[in-house]
Amino acid sequence: MRTLLRLIGLVGGIGLLVYGLLPSDLWPYPQPRFEGGRWMALLWAGVLLLGLGIWAALPAVRSPSTRVNVRPGLLNLSLAFSLLFVALTIQLLRNEFIYAASIYNRTEPNPQTGTVISNSRPLIRSLRTQRGAIVDRNNVMLAGSRVAANGIAQRIYPIAQQADIRAFSNLLGYASATYGLSGLEAQWNGYLSGEQGQALRSLADDIYNRPHVGGNMQLTIDAQLQHRVWQLLNQHAEGRPGSVIVMDPRSGAVLAMTSTPGFDPQSLALNPDNSDAAEQQRITQAWEQINADENRPLINRPLQAQYVPGSTFKTLTAIGALEHPEVQRQPQPIDCPNEYRPDPNAPPVVNAVGPPNHPDQPPLEAIIREQAGTVDLSSVYAFSCNTAFAQLGVRLGQERFIELAERFHIFLPQHAPARSPDFTDLPTAPSLLSVDPEFLSRDLALADTAFGQGQLLITPLQMALLGATIANDGVMPQPYLVEAITDPHDPAVVLYQHRQPFNLLNQRRLISAQVAATMRQMMRAGVTIGFGKAANVNNSGGKSGSGEAGNGIVHAAFLAIAPVDEPRYVVYVQVENGRDGAGLGARLAGDVLRAAFEILG
Repeated sequence: MRTLLRLIGLVGGIGLLVYGLLPSDLWPYPQPRFEGGRWMALLWAGVLLLGLGIWAALPAVRSPSTRVNVRPGLLNLSLAFSLLFVALTIQLLRNEFIYAASIYNRTEPNPQTGTVISNSRPLIRSLRTQRGAIVDRNNVMLAGSRVAANGIAQRIYPIAQQADIRAFSNLLGYASATYGLSGLEAQWNGYLSGEQGQALRSLADDIYNRPHVGGNMQLTIDAQLQHRVWQLLNQHAEGRPGSVIVMDPRSGAVLAMTSTPGFDPQSLALNPDNSDAAEQQRITQAWEQINADENRPLINRPLQAQYVPGSTFKTLTAIGALEHPEVQRQPQPIDCPNEYRPDPNAPPVVNAVGPPNHPDQPPLEAIIREQAGTVDLSSVYAFSCNTAFAQLGVRLGQERFIELAERFHIFLPQHAPARSPDFTDLPTAPSLLSVDPEFLSRDLALADTAFGQGQLLITPLQMALLGATIANDGVMPQPYLVEAITDPHDPAVVLYQHRQPFNLLNQRRLISAQVAATMRQMMRAGVTIGFGKAANVNNSGGKSGSGEAGNGIVHAAFLAIAPVDEPRYVVYVQVENGRDGAGLGARLAGDVLRAAFEILG
């Protein structure tokens, strides 16, 4: 018995502690696998198991001169104190050595307000640090540093002289001695502060008490396109919050990523020419004003906001129907009825056009037959038939539907990581297939999810990646924003260079090239004969979506690729409570595509 306890305790305890200490990710520094209460529970479970193994290994010793078991009692007490010492040692090892950089540079965005909580010590320590410049793909300077007469460095934003700085705010983030760092300033602080990538020079600067000079960062975005997209988003959304992503599907490079309303990072940057008291008051007022905005300008919506995608999600269901063509024919050929009842005891699925909700309009199936000639997968996709896709979802079934979604990194809640695995340049929320782990066990839930409703909560980035996979012949690109970081003293020395994974084709091929090609043609029909005609730009393809989020709120969205024969751009637009994806969403996506072709060619 003791042998078994010894084996379980020693192997289990050591294994549990080692597993808990292993990082989940090494970039940009080791990231802990477990945080907070989960780590403490694992730590004590491992220590107790280890204690059980050690106790079982101790010999049963009795004092030779007394019947009282003094010696075993002392051994047990010593063991208890030793285990406490072991727990303390492991905790110190974790916090002060393995994850010291992670804890020091930790940022925690509040999903409700967008406020980012970070350690302000790195910035306070580096008030004299000349943070590296941040430039766009054409070396247009977005952010830089100015050193005042007193030696204190100020973060400046030259782009504000030629564009609205708010267009860049959610990418750049802020650098505030009072409120810490956010955005790229936080995620890439090591490079921008000169503490990473320049180890020997950083050490010498510390020894000689010289100010650090950070590396210069080049982004993939085009500043002109970023600003134009920002203007278009504000023009079409008319004050409503929203987001737009423009991506090159061949490389994954983010060409523009805007989030409205945005904020002015200049208002949070310390001006060393003014008195400390005046600056503190000014920055505090600016912070309070930003956080008082009910539209939460600190949220980087393309990456951190999760939405019901509406009919843009039919793109994923259509892929499932192409991979399993039998669901289009069995038990009968796919059609577009006015109503579909996956559950006889629940309200039916209905279409957004025609009866029963709009009896003054002709049935959607009649519209499809008149405009497309036949009812098939391509036409029900182009005309966004809810009842057809609800049937397809039920026919695919729970197991195949979940596998398809998780292949595209849209997770069940119990499988979802803390952050999206696809984009690491900035903090990104995961996308969820449901909130309730058992939600999809019912046919009604499968039906609702298949046409973009249910409990879906998906980031705009993940929907853009769905389109990028189709555009890139079935291979999901690895999206990125930071192209390179160079030495501030010698631009020829590259401190960081983005590289595609060596096994990209093997790891990230999600669908066949044939399925991707078919989907592109179906998306083309969506803007030529379907409801997305306003996005018909340079041989584009697309799909609209209107996501019902409850309380009468309907989010407008549109997914577009162009040109469909050789895709160069993927666009995803999202306008909160924009109501009509085929109207507002398609018009915005079309104008964004025109801007991309005009500015980038």
